[in-house]
Amino acid sequence: MNLYDQLKPEIKDILYQECETYTCVDCILENLKTKTRYSDLTIDEVKELHVFSNLFTHQISTHQVLYGEHIFNTDKI
Repeated sequence: MNLYDQLKPEIKDILYQECETYTCVDCILENLKTKTRYSDLTIDEVKELHVFSNLFTHQISTHQVLYGEHIFNTDKI
């Protein structure tokens, strides 16, 4: 199962809303379809996910950033 399929529904909804304003979000979604593990993402890709999902550093813990459990359904990873 790829990372796109593992996205939490609320994150996926936000990303699709952002697609209407920012065309680069479509590339982010397509990129997630090519990867199967959170650790396959680059730091820049993780940053872009946070920016376009409207997630801010004061809202998440270090543990969440390390493992992506705030973006992906970790029970499926």
